[in-house]
Amino acid sequence: MFEMKLDLMKIFDGYVRNYHTFNLSVHHGKNSFTMTEIEYFSRLGSMLGYLPYTEDTAGGTCRAMDLSWWGEYDGEYWHDLILHLERENYSKKDEETLDKLFCSREICPLNAIGIMNVPSQERIAELIRIAKTTCKIENALLVFRTYSSGKKQPYFDEVHAYLLKKRKLIGSKIAFVSDVGGTLFMNYDKQGTDE
Repeated sequence: MFEMKLDLMKIFDGYVRNYHTFNLSVHHGKNSFTMTEIEYFSRLGSMLGYLPYTEDTAGGTCRAMDLSWWGEYDGEYWHDLILHLERENYSKKDEETLDKLFCSREICPLNAIGIMNVPSQERIAELIRIAKTTCKIENALLVFRTYSSGKKQPYFDEVHAYLLKKRKLIGSKIAFVSDVGGTLFMNYDKQGTDE
């Protein structure tokens, strides 16, 4: 067994590049987004050789994780919690989501990803401040889906990613979302989005 630090920003790049393949539109409900995104990350874990599980409690040692990737099973014990992913639609649960990712527990993940809908960039700044005081994980990516104008519209149009190493912010990226023929696309160039 060995520690596996994932390149979480590269994983975010793949999420951005492949978002259109989810075939999500402005007409899909929140649960469709959640189920499709969790399935994407589950398949990705499988393709990388990990064992993905949804609603995993690590044998009853922690609160249910939306998705986990495990390194190996020796017939009796699971080893190497490679990734803990949380996906939350409700902005009122954003701090609870951070707590689920960063809380003290018996088995700590080597990597964590939190994907959350938030109402504004101001709220993102607040959540990053909280994460910088609570993150105990060496490699954590927080992804915030929001509205550039702060106004409600049919779909989020900005996605902010922040990479943390424990309590230190070490990188960030912004992707933009556009509606092309009814399908949502994500890219790093704001040119393709409606402003």
